[in-house]
Amino acid sequence: MGKRGTMLFFIALLCLGGSLLVQANKGAAEIPVVIKERAGLDWKNTPLTVGVPVPAADKNFLNPPRVLDQWGREVPSQAILLSSPTATTVPRWWRITFLGTINRHDSLVYRVVPGEEKRVQPRSAVRVEKTTTGYLVENNYLKLELSTAQPLVAKAWFDTNGKGSFPDAPLMSVPWQLGLRTTTGDYTISNLPEARITLEEEGPLRAVFRITGPLSLPEQDGVFTYDCRLVVYAETSYLRLAVRLINTTGQPVTVEEAWVGSTFNLKGERLEASAGLDGKSPKTAALRGNNWAEVQVASATRNRWGGVFPANLGEAPAGWIALTGAENGVAIGVKAFRQQYPNGLQVSGTGEMKIQLLAAAGQVWEAGVAKTHHLTLSFYGARDRERLPELAAITNKPPVATVAAAWLNQTGVLAQPLIDKAMIAELGPDHQSTALLLKEKNWAELLNLFGPLSEGQEINPEYWGFFNYGDLPVAFAVPWAQAGQYWNNNAYDLPYQLLCAYLQTEEPAFLALGEAALTHLQDVDLVNPTAKPRPFPGLEHLKDPRSGEVGAVEDFRHYANAGLILGYYLLDNQFGYELALRMADRITLQPGVTFTDLRTVSAGIAALLTAYQATGQQRYLDSAAELVNLVLNWQQQQEGALPADFIYKTGLVTDSLVAYYRVTGDPKVLAGIRAAVDYSLDHFWDEELGLIQNAGGLLFTSALDLLYRETGEEKYYLVNERQIRVLADQLAVQEPKDVALYYRNVFTFFNGARLRSNKK
Repeated sequence: MGKRGTMLFFIALLCLGGSLLVQANKGAAEIPVVIKERAGLDWKNTPLTVGVPVPAADKNFLNPPRVLDQWGREVPSQAILLSSPTATTVPRWWRITFLGTINRHDSLVYRVVPGEEKRVQPRSAVRVEKTTTGYLVENNYLKLELSTAQPLVAKAWFDTNGKGSFPDAPLMSVPWQLGLRTTTGDYTISNLPEARITLEEEGPLRAVFRITGPLSLPEQDGVFTYDCRLVVYAETSYLRLAVRLINTTGQPVTVEEAWVGSTFNLKGERLEASAGLDGKSPKTAALRGNNWAEVQVASATRNRWGGVFPANLGEAPAGWIALTGAENGVAIGVKAFRQQYPNGLQVSGTGEMKIQLLAAAGQVWEAGVAKTHHLTLSFYGARDRERLPELAAITNKPPVATVAAAWLNQTGVLAQPLIDKAMIAELGPDHQSTALLLKEKNWAELLNLFGPLSEGQEINPEYWGFFNYGDLPVAFAVPWAQAGQYWNNNAYDLPYQLLCAYLQTEEPAFLALGEAALTHLQDVDLVNPTAKPRPFPGLEHLKDPRSGEVGAVEDFRHYANAGLILGYYLLDNQFGYELALRMADRITLQPGVTFTDLRTVSAGIAALLTAYQATGQQRYLDSAAELVNLVLNWQQQQEGALPADFIYKTGLVTDSLVAYYRVTGDPKVLAGIRAAVDYSLDHFWDEELGLIQNAGGLLFTSALDLLYRETGEEKYYLVNERQIRVLADQLAVQEPKDVALYYRNVFTFFNGARLRSNKK
């Protein structure tokens, strides 16, 4: 065969292969996944994790799905089912980890398709081996020994070439150390009961370990607890570690320092220390023997450089530090480093690396309060030190993958629809402009809560701090309240609004805000102000405005777990998932509903429904049904009303009833919703304002939309439309509570608007 014939033969083979690929996927369900690059770097074969919902009755995705890139080629992936099948109305979620490639500032669409038994494998897959004391986990770059007797990581080996040929001597031979120095002594992990290591997920793309244990003072009973999550990926020479410390001593503790670190066997007479700088080349210096270098963040505006690092004004640390020897190097990155001051990073010429999680004396660590830091530990060859600045992006801004808004709308997994191109296309011209205006208004008012922007940071430095970061102060200056600083404490599930705003706008700032808010909710809202042991988190803690003291309330008006569960799906946030279920568990076991404050009713029903949809456990739905029946019986005694001191509280209850109806389709619940809405319209509709009493009437949006779609009665649609236009054209929403409340369900109006447009 001549050259021409050979070329034609190979072209035919390529065409045949492409044809077979098209035929294989033709007619199959495809779920678009949008990947966005947000750090200005090129990424190749980078592990990405995404939560993907599928309809409960969809038989295409009963088995673990696969992932195709933008060219239709399969990429290595692994998938685990997060939620058990419940009723046919409740979607299921898959968590999928895959290798993605994307260029700087780019946005790509990958596709999730039905799975097959044979899958594409990564070149350096993750392998896990159980040992007598823990686990060995490795890819071709890294090998780690995890031991219950030497937490967190006992030993680590590194192969620069990525061929799995590890030297006999480990690069890290000293186990990771974790400790706290307090005014009464040092809490350490030495000579304590063995740690508990749990393998949460295992596959070729990643392995996830949970490592927990106590930190205690010698010969004393009171302990801190560490709860860590370690993730090892394929095709990478870095690992991620979430370190969480919890004050479980039962009393406040004054902490001088908290740290985590180890010592590495780096060859060479001297080591090169490097520290990342925002917007500048790294700061470097040579270290010999006991020489050391460090950077500390003392406040939002003050950084301290120590040891061999010279201090220069205007140098802001990027949150990573590295040591490079003759052959290898090790770097450590801390997520949101400056924002969670006071903290620091320190290295020495002996190979010691230390993260000062808390670097200032006199910090009171309240009983029950936790603090979580997200760390990245990266190993590299000495020749690759020029790529060290990428560690800041790996730690803080890796590419993010999310399911396209149109698919989320199609599956109905969110409380209200996202305003995307497909939704806009189905609306009439007037409603198109209203929807776009509301979307932009919501976007601006959410960002304004955390602004103004400073040095490119999503959260203004005024709100930074060790325990503050991720929360917002609120204006609370009524005459009868004690003077002092009051915080939003994620009231009315503001984190859920932030994550939905990200899904709707694809604005990376919302992702950063949502992550910070969720971390704060999981940490500080574990407060146990009474310092009494109990099986539930102290989410009922509240600073009483009359006394100015932090205390415990006897109900769960402040419970909100939808944001925690959404963060679990979107951000792989296991801590949030567990807290969300603990909320629901408390509601099932302890009384906390009072009709003198309807927020307790709404929060109780919503939290139970969220837990049911996440787990499929019938007991949560049964408990929600009990609360719903209490509401309906009480409503009959009130002649159809749901009386409250503020109209928004009535709206919250009707919204929770709508959520219950979406799951069960119970006609009695629909009748109760209708009675509550009709009563409110008859008694509180203000024609001049165009609202049901005031802006709190916006909380009826989901109920009005449901009634219009179920009954076809125009009055529900017209009232809803009037209120939505008032919000879009007249109302300025500036407080965290109001933003979380007023946008809670307003976009449900466009369900009915779309239906009405399609009928014309």
